[in-house]
Amino acid sequence: MDGVAIATDRKLGRIVSISGSQVMMLLEDVADEFRLQLGALVKTRTSHTTVFGVVTALDIPLPAQEPSDGEYKLVELELIGEMPNAQGTAARFRRGVSGSPALGDNVLAATANDLAVVFQSPSVSAVRIGSVHQDPSIPAYIVTDDLLGKHFAILGNTGTGKSCAVALILRSILSRHPHGHAVLLDMHGEYAPALDGMAEVLAPGNLDLPYWLFNFEEIEEVVLADSKDRAVESAILSEFILTARRSQISNPERAEALTVDTPVAYRMGGLMRMLDEAAGRLDKGRDPRPFLRLKTRLGVLQADARYAFMFPGLTVRDNMVQILSRLFRIPAAGKPATIIDLSSIPSEVLNVVVSVLCRMTFDFALWSERSCPILLVCEEAHRYCPTDASRGFEPTKRALSRLAKEGRKYGVSLCLVSQRPSELASTVLSQCNTIFALRMSHPSDQEYVRGALSESAAGLLGFLPSLRNAEAIALGEGIAVPVRICFDPLPEANRPLGGTASFSSAWQRDIDNTDFLAAVVERWRRSGAELFGRAPLRGVRSGVALRAQRPHRVFSHTVATGVAGEPTAPGNRSGGAVRRNRLRFLARR
Repeated sequence: MDGVAIATDRKLGRIVSISGSQVMMLLEDVADEFRLQLGALVKTRTSHTTVFGVVTALDIPLPAQEPSDGEYKLVELELIGEMPNAQGTAARFRRGVSGSPALGDNVLAATANDLAVVFQSPSVSAVRIGSVHQDPSIPAYIVTDDLLGKHFAILGNTGTGKSCAVALILRSILSRHPHGHAVLLDMHGEYAPALDGMAEVLAPGNLDLPYWLFNFEEIEEVVLADSKDRAVESAILSEFILTARRSQISNPERAEALTVDTPVAYRMGGLMRMLDEAAGRLDKGRDPRPFLRLKTRLGVLQADARYAFMFPGLTVRDNMVQILSRLFRIPAAGKPATIIDLSSIPSEVLNVVVSVLCRMTFDFALWSERSCPILLVCEEAHRYCPTDASRGFEPTKRALSRLAKEGRKYGVSLCLVSQRPSELASTVLSQCNTIFALRMSHPSDQEYVRGALSESAAGLLGFLPSLRNAEAIALGEGIAVPVRICFDPLPEANRPLGGTASFSSAWQRDIDNTDFLAAVVERWRRSGAELFGRAPLRGVRSGVALRAQRPHRVFSHTVATGVAGEPTAPGNRSGGAVRRNRLRFLARR
């Protein structure tokens, strides 16, 4: 019956057991074209409605040595919805069952017309994303408001078509809603061509996420992640950041109301100057090293080109309005999506950056009073929201958990994308009311997804290991009925870049041009400058510091090779060098 359009009603069997929405049918011998498969749609009639069900299990409880008429063949059904029997009115399928069938009622094969009614485009806003596996001529739709209003997840092994599914769903929705607001956290830098013409791409070179937008937990993690005296230094940092924020407000009452987490711009140079002055004012009995270590770390971060998106330079301005405008596409101006390319963000602060973006999304929705609904797509969500409490960054988990639990109330939709759902925090995944489950081969992933869904989907999820690429089991609020779907193919130019390399093709030719390696090395070495929007590094030689050509920087990383002495900037070869060496020594202590 899979993929076959049935023209007329055909009896398949009769109901022999009913338990809530679970129904057991005794199957009669039927012709080959009526053979049932998991996921097939069937129907039974009551006095007022036609009730539809999905085949979730097939069983022969007492199999004979040879097939015979004496075998009992049982079929488990899950009732999913109904259609009124009234004549003269347009047939309209609705989820849920108002009247249960009775024992002995006949079960019939669903006809082609039945399938068309059940899977027809809803009367509310809906977009096509593919076709129904049972009948490829019938399109599969998603209900936009139900999908986005109650969160959704796209799960599956790597290489099964997750990225294409994400791109297809976003393109389908945003093409119908050009004034939307979607933010995609792109972990591998693969979605730019997929949303070409519909999205602005923010990468480290043009991303503006200044340090003063970070709350204290986030900036503390950036500055003190490896500190051996974190408690002391954290208390100092908190006090001085609060002072720096309050110093920017001229009204004393408003300044007093600020907290260390309030997103008010402050100067990093002013903060470092306060640390330096505080270290100089300490009594002889007080240890100045925590203050100097903090100043040194802040200087190192400022000098590191990889953190240019956090520390833009000497000039600090309150451009929070412009930052929110770029992040959330307000106004959309023909590009309703923002792709934030996180592939080049330093791994040490990746979770912190995700925390900032998730928290800002929720706070913006909260204070905008639901006037600007936002979709946040989290690629590789298991990386920064793991189920293991010892992994990840706790504020990131809290931010995502809050989005999952409360975001719907404030107009934030969450899309989770993961290849390892068993490693994704269950409190977050359980809030997704629509699931697109692509092929999964790992038993723990299958069981985890099965546990997060209703019992009605258990039969369909049995298909997970055998699904083809670009196929998924779709179920939940955003889908009319649980169904196996085939996603529409994307044009070649709009496919994500995460395709698998063709080894057999690439290994047919040799690379005999050394210019290729020279170009790789050049890009490698210049990545910290060109990729992050800074001047290239100079002065590279053994035992010598790599110093970015930014004259206002005081600190730099050094390569420890046992060579005595430190390089100094021109015109600063005496007191400045001694002072830098002293600070570096104290920082190592």
